[in-house]
Amino acid sequence: MSDTSSNTPFKKSYIIITIALALSGLSELASLFFIQPLLPTLSKLYHIPTDHISEILSVETAMLAVGLLVTGSLSDRFGRKRLIVTALFSGAVITSLCSFIHSWDLLVAMMGLLGLTLSGIAAAATAYISEEIPSAVASIVTGYFVFGNSMGGMSGRVFASQMIAHTQLHNIFLGFSSLLFAISCLVLFLLPSSKNFNPTHSLKLKSIVNGMGFHLRNKKILPVYFIGFIIFGVFTSLYSFLTFHVTQSPFNLSRAHAGLISICFALSVISAPQAGRLSNKLGSCPVYIGLFIAMIVGIVLSLSNSIYTVLAGVIIFTCCFFGCHSISLRWVNKYAEKDRGQATSIYLFFYYIGGSVVGYINGYIYSDLGWKGLVIFVAALLLVAIIIAGYLRHIPSEQAEAAAASS
Repeated sequence: MSDTSSNTPFKKSYIIITIALALSGLSELASLFFIQPLLPTLSKLYHIPTDHISEILSVETAMLAVGLLVTGSLSDRFGRKRLIVTALFSGAVITSLCSFIHSWDLLVAMMGLLGLTLSGIAAAATAYISEEIPSAVASIVTGYFVFGNSMGGMSGRVFASQMIAHTQLHNIFLGFSSLLFAISCLVLFLLPSSKNFNPTHSLKLKSIVNGMGFHLRNKKILPVYFIGFIIFGVFTSLYSFLTFHVTQSPFNLSRAHAGLISICFALSVISAPQAGRLSNKLGSCPVYIGLFIAMIVGIVLSLSNSIYTVLAGVIIFTCCFFGCHSISLRWVNKYAEKDRGQATSIYLFFYYIGGSVVGYINGYIYSDLGWKGLVIFVAALLLVAIIIAGYLRHIPSEQAEAAAASS
């Protein structure tokens, strides 16, 4: 697909596409992460210690990551829209089954299966944007897709944290199952069929492995895979243990009030698209570095004994995270030389593995060293991300992009 003009109008069809994909991202993230604010409740209900309770989220994100190694290729073979709708409907069935489970091990396994099932949505959606939307507005549409993701993460966490005080756990699962089913129907009717999609000819394992090797040798996008590992790892760590932190002294918030902190996700309506605009104007790397520095400031502010300062730090951290994720998705789709669905899937594999691995490690860090230990580890990882972003500035494509923007 070619970019016909730098001033490509934002057509009505683009708005419909943006709404449909944002809704798919919203329902995906809501259904995956509503479990996060319920961790203290699950810990008590199933008698699971604090340093092990995050395993349900780690298994879910790990399976999500593993699925991405396959589902991106599936979208390259069978189509973006078909994969999105199938994943949403299948996720609805699995989530409804979770409402009848009373075994902790089986619940962990089913949530892992849910992660596997929903794994292809983001890869298919971002590949769809790159193929069907001119590049002049693709970064903005990607930003709104990320906003949909953030609203899903927010609404899932907020609604679950409020519902648990008024209803039983199985009703929460049924509620999110209904959401997935409703959105699958909306996407089926709203999202236009692909016009520029060219399917791959086969799904042979050798072809998939060779394709992965091709993307992993691409020096323009490999560093961004590691950035994805870091940013979701630190983000998951913050929100997995923030509820534990603010419900203890000196804050002593109720779990319902602690769950409301996720409302700051809504600010991504500004940060994600704006990050795309700034990266178009200034180049991605300077924006990356600025966002990482701001995330470090945000996590350090969370060390304060004032709940208002903690909230300010969390808001800064969260807004910058969504900006970084938006830039990363667009970067990978821009510089992948072929099979964009698979290239994005590999990015998201690193992204979600980061959430699983770093989040799991921080369970032990928080148990042994408390919130301060977690903050130090998160800040150290963000420093590594700054070093990677500095390396990206030497990539010729990024230099050309920045030069073109300044001319």
